[in-house]
Amino acid sequence: MRPATPTARRRLRRLGLALAAVALATTAACSSDNGSAANSTSTATSSPASSGAPIDYAALAGTLNGSGSTFQDPFLQKAITEFKAKAPKVAVSYTKSGSGAGKTDLQNKVVQFAGTDSLIKAEDKAKFQGGDVLYFPTVAAPITVSYNLSGIDRLQLSGETLGAIFAGTITTWNDPMVAADNPGITLPATRIVVVHRSDASGTTSNFTKYLGKAGGSAWTLGSGDTVNWPATTLGAEKNSGVASVIGTTEGAIGYVDLADAVNANLHVASIKNEAGKFVAPTLDGASAALAGVDIKADLTYDPIDAKGDAAYPITSPTWIIVYKVQPDAATAAALKGFLHFLLTDGQTFASSVGYAKLPADLAAKAIAQLDLITPG
Repeated sequence: MRPATPTARRRLRRLGLALAAVALATTAACSSDNGSAANSTSTATSSPASSGAPIDYAALAGTLNGSGSTFQDPFLQKAITEFKAKAPKVAVSYTKSGSGAGKTDLQNKVVQFAGTDSLIKAEDKAKFQGGDVLYFPTVAAPITVSYNLSGIDRLQLSGETLGAIFAGTITTWNDPMVAADNPGITLPATRIVVVHRSDASGTTSNFTKYLGKAGGSAWTLGSGDTVNWPATTLGAEKNSGVASVIGTTEGAIGYVDLADAVNANLHVASIKNEAGKFVAPTLDGASAALAGVDIKADLTYDPIDAKGDAAYPITSPTWIIVYKVQPDAATAAALKGFLHFLLTDGQTFASSVGYAKLPADLAAKAIAQLDLITPG
């Protein structure tokens, strides 16, 4: 990984301060809402959005294994550690393997829950032999367009320009379309190296969905967990893998979740949103994209290219998916407890690891849906 330049260090400090400020505001808001209970060490808790009985986390027991989305992995790893302190008799593990692999593992009942940033395709629903699947939204975050271009610390890109870059029709950084997005900046003739996910990925699904909406005729490759990228591109597994390749490849550009982009010290572009504004990938921008989204009955929603001056247009949703019917009462109770924790306590520390918390109405609907999880 390239060493941080003074400009990059200043940029990272600003990002860090912004994340810290969001975390402080979130904690303060929760303290205000819950009074002294916000600092309680009790293992029994209930959310203000839930009218049900408090959950006695300490009484839960069992093993919960999950796999899937690398996009939500930093949040889940933090949540698992915090949950362990409240529910010491529940062993929870999560393997970041990509949304596609997680959905396959849940199909085959290898795991009790899967993380995914993309929805189950209609033609794949019959593969889930455990019956009906429930979607539980957890957090959201920007998908950054990260790049490595010497001497260029600030970059703006429109959907049309991104579509042409990732489709392989723009091949150098000083292309007129890139230049038009960046008036006053002298761009080099460096060859563009597109870096993408090589594994089935919900991050790919949401990024290519954005290109399908905003890329116009420049984007011709469709959308999905996988697409047929041009042969000139480079692939890498997981968000961290894409971040690593970008960081070591001059002229590279790729799509990476915010947490991995910051951890890898990558430059990130501001993206032109539906309102015509160039917006940086921040938690505030993600929250603005979530505001006013239409929530479907199954708790799926689409914040991609959302309306609003402040909305970051490549904001990704992410879910935990589980079978509605669980094999036994203990597993059902442990799973409900873990999901309840994600939707309550988990929201208070989401910003500290690079994620925007759910809107209150969506979190409330997800908490209410917990009652649908039952033992078989």
